[in-house]
Amino acid sequence: MANKMTCLDYCQYLLVSQINYTLTNFADHSHEFSHDKINRFLKGEKITPRLIWENVKSQLITSESGYLIFDDTVLDKNFSDRIELVRRQYSGNAKKVIKGIGVVTCIYVNPAIDQFWLIDYRVYDCPLKNNRQVDDASDLQSYQRVDSLEWNNEELDQGKIIKIKGFPKEHKVKLFRVEVSTHRTDYVVTNDFTQDSTEATHQTCGFRWKIEQLHREGKQLTGWEKCQCRKARIQRNAARTRRPPQGGWEALLPLGCSLLVWVRLKYLAIANNSTVYQLKNDLLDRYLIQQLKNPSLKMALA
Repeated sequence: MANKMTCLDYCQYLLVSQINYTLTNFADHSHEFSHDKINRFLKGEKITPRLIWENVKSQLITSESGYLIFDDTVLDKNFSDRIELVRRQYSGNAKKVIKGIGVVTCIYVNPAIDQFWLIDYRVYDCPLKNNRQVDDASDLQSYQRVDSLEWNNEELDQGKIIKIKGFPKEHKVKLFRVEVSTHRTDYVVTNDFTQDSTEATHQTCGFRWKIEQLHREGKQLTGWEKCQCRKARIQRNAARTRRPPQGGWEALLPLGCSLLVWVRLKYLAIANNSTVYQLKNDLLDRYLIQQLKNPSLKMALA
């Protein structure tokens, strides 16, 4: 009887593959699993965000000064017309509206040891407006841009209590002006009214870039954006998105597996005092060493 494919098999493929993360590539390099078998696995398997927590909770090192950080990212699907979860939405990376799948991630940061862990995620199925896709960025500008307002810089160095448009009337925050570089200024808000130091605010905000590191590593090393599956999965798994979609679940299962692979890469990187990039590149280094010793293709000169 042929071996049954498991989540571990698919994750192992994502872990060692360097560039191509498609099902066809997996099938072409596997002696056990055909493309149809892999596709059936993707249709029937259920990967939930809880599985991320189950795999990471034993690794977590908490701290009284720890942070929970949430952020969204868009999986670029600009050349995908038939994946049903794809919507036009604004991408901070592309600086424009693109076709993609929205994902919200949550990490825990321990500043004492400068480490962070992915602990949860959700796929955001952007609702359609008037039964059509959003074709421009005008619908995304519903929030007031803080940097378009003018205040005395001295006020912002100590923090200025303000109200933000769209917030409840009784909800106030404290605004700081942070100079990131000579060419860039950020405005940061906090609900901590005891904070009065721009320098401390700048230092604290530096931890938010950890989640950007997660997004960059995941996309570059585990194939977050590479899935090309189209067909809908059964509706019973719809609870994993913000609202029940009509399909596109094959695009989500590889995402869940990719996140599990990143969790494993991060664990191995910490254990080996390395980086996730070094771990991936080591696979190519070992291949080159093996080929130099015993080349599959032997060079010859006339």
